[in-house]
Amino acid sequence: MARKSLRSFSWRNPGPGGAFLLAVFALCIAFGLVSAPAASAHDQLVSSTPSTGERLAVPPSAIELKFSAPLLAIGHEVRVVDAASKNWVQGDSALDRGTLTQPLAPGMPDGEYQVRWRVVSSDGHPINGSYSFLVGAGATAGAIPAPGNTATPGVPPGSAEPGATASTVQVPDWVIAAALGAAAGLALYLGWGFFKRRRRSGPRGG
Repeated sequence: MARKSLRSFSWRNPGPGGAFLLAVFALCIAFGLVSAPAASAHDQLVSSTPSTGERLAVPPSAIELKFSAPLLAIGHEVRVVDAASKNWVQGDSALDRGTLTQPLAPGMPDGEYQVRWRVVSSDGHPINGSYSFLVGAGATAGAIPAPGNTATPGVPPGSAEPGATASTVQVPDWVIAAALGAAAGLALYLGWGFFKRRRRSGPRGG
C-alpha cells in the first residue's frame, strides 16, 4: 500500500494534495535562502583612528576601531607594530559595544606602523584584519610586510601564529539553509503521505 501511494505521485499532475506539498516544499527552500544572507554577514570594520594610510605629525595616544555592530566581549586583541616588529600597545584594550580602543605607549618614533586587530563578531565568528598609518613627514610606506608574510620564531613558514585565527574552508551558509529547507519539505511530504495512507486504511480495517 505504501509503495502504491508513493508511486501514484505525478510531477505533471500532482493533484491537490501533491500541489500543496510542492508549494510547502518551495516555501521552505525560499525561506532558507532568504534567511541565509543575514546569518552569513559578519560584522565589519567601518572606521578607524588613525585611518588607513593617514600621516600624522605626532604619534597617536590610542587606536580606535569602530565596527558595524556590537562585538562579543571575548578574544579581542590589538597590536601596533613598527618596522622592527616592536609592539607599541600599552595596557588593556577597552570595548564599548562596537568600538574598540587600545592605548599606546609614549615615545613612538617617526615611521610606519601597522595595526593588527582581532575581534569576535556579534554572530560568534572571529574576524581579523590590519592596516597601516605613518608618523612624521619623512615616514615611507611599505616597510612592514603583511601579517601573513612575517616570520615568527619557532613557527614554520606557512603556519599560523599561536593564537591567530586560521582560515578554514567552510560550507556557505546559504547551502546549509537550502538543505534544511529541502529536508523540512521532504519531511512534510512523507508525513502527508503517511497521513493519507492511514486515512485510507482506517475504514477498511473497521
